[in-house]
Amino acid sequence: MMKLHRPAPPDWLSKHWEKWGQDYHQKKSANPSHTFRWRSYQKIAVNHHLIPSLRAMTKDHCSFCDLLPVVPYTIEHFRPKSRFPLFAYHWENLFICCGFCQQAKLEFFAEALLKPDEPEYEYNRYFLCNPVTGELEPNPKANEEDQQRARITIDLYKLNEFGRPTHRKREIKKFVLNAGLTIDDFSFRFLFL
Repeated sequence: MMKLHRPAPPDWLSKHWEKWGQDYHQKKSANPSHTFRWRSYQKIAVNHHLIPSLRAMTKDHCSFCDLLPVVPYTIEHFRPKSRFPLFAYHWENLFICCGFCQQAKLEFFAEALLKPDEPEYEYNRYFLCNPVTGELEPNPKANEEDQQRARITIDLYKLNEFGRPTHRKREIKKFVLNAGLTIDDFSFRFLFL
């Protein structure tokens, strides 16, 4: 995971997110099988308003595995909307995400799950990449709590599945042979910092 710097929320979202979350919470409480649908703002679904800002925050990479490009763009609710309906529209709960990460995590959540925009988050504090296998591993120099957070994050987002270790090894080779590319042209940018 690459460290992310989250900009301020759009003004319209700051104004409406609590009410929209409360509305969803009420509907979910009244009918537990209620299906989430994005609200509209100015006749456009809220997710369509948010995707450009979330893409800019990650420079078109997945917020969790850092895959480039993220197609199709999916918005991940870090705290799952089914379990935390009041946070369904909360800016700090929303991330651009690849289909692999979203499919892996679904509605699972653990309080120890790492969030790439946490102020104290740094890739090297929690993880290292095995250069032989391409797999992410908890940093053995980290304390036990940080190692556990890394394991939970690797497990919930299945960061060592879907061919990503092989892809990481290819990106490392490509980076070494760099032909005038910038770091944002690579997946798994955290490996090169």
